[in-house]
Amino acid sequence: MNLRQIEVFRAVMRAGTLSGAAEVLHVSQPAVSRLIRYLESKLQVALFERSGGRLHPTPEAMALMREIDSAWRSIDRVKMYAEQLRHGVSDTLRICTNLSPALDLLPRAVAELKRRMPGLHIAMEIATQTQITEQLLTGECDIGVAAFVQHRHPALTHHLIGEGNVLCVMAADHPLAMRTQLKLEEIQAYDVISFGTETAHGKVVEALLGSGEALRKATVDVRYAYIACSVAVHGWGIALVDDLTVAGFKDPRLVAVPLAQSVRYGAYAMSSAERPPSAGGREIVNLLQLYWKEACRTMNAQTMAQ
Repeated sequence: MNLRQIEVFRAVMRAGTLSGAAEVLHVSQPAVSRLIRYLESKLQVALFERSGGRLHPTPEAMALMREIDSAWRSIDRVKMYAEQLRHGVSDTLRICTNLSPALDLLPRAVAELKRRMPGLHIAMEIATQTQITEQLLTGECDIGVAAFVQHRHPALTHHLIGEGNVLCVMAADHPLAMRTQLKLEEIQAYDVISFGTETAHGKVVEALLGSGEALRKATVDVRYAYIACSVAVHGWGIALVDDLTVAGFKDPRLVAVPLAQSVRYGAYAMSSAERPPSAGGREIVNLLQLYWKEACRTMNAQTMAQ
């Protein structure tokens, strides 16, 4: 496939119709149709099923799109690097992170790193733990930052940033909001916001509450702890979230109650075992560890004041 064929194929995959792809590419619809049919003939596989004026990609088309997207990201990285060279910046630190560290901890570390290394270009992206692992393994990012890391991948080096507590959060008018601590069996009697059992956070919640009534009746399923806090503060349900997210939520209407039996979690900065971190990577890890300690002192002081 040449570059033009790839562009047309990507446009059709994204638009879902020949006319939509033609409009994006500023060409005629018959030209797009001819090229797609040529590709199918050349590859000897059906890329789309035609139905109701739309094109539905086949499994083969989806697999091809994944490979193209991967290659396209590599091209984008080359373009970005070339642009940095043009502006006199020759080093880039690519960071993938969960949302919780990205609320305050990581931005603070990034700002300090830029003061120490002003010529360093930093790219930061929010991702799930699975995506972080994949991008570290493929070299698409240099440092991954994640909380609730339960299983260490053998191809990655894990640098402990710090440990925190799991808290139960809810709106100020919730029946449990006045409690000083909560037992897990008390939480099970109420609507619990779920994180999905395929996520690291979701697995922790399932391990705590089991797969019983509390999770079976959960009708709100979110990806990020911050969103769970937002749903709870608006009056529906309770959630088990990390104290780092609670500290970054900054809404007085949210109440966080400790668990009677402390539940700890770990946060890690990860890097490829085959590609040691650069000076910038090592420095961001050190800063994250430093600011985590400071954040813990602040959170402990706030807890004692309540």
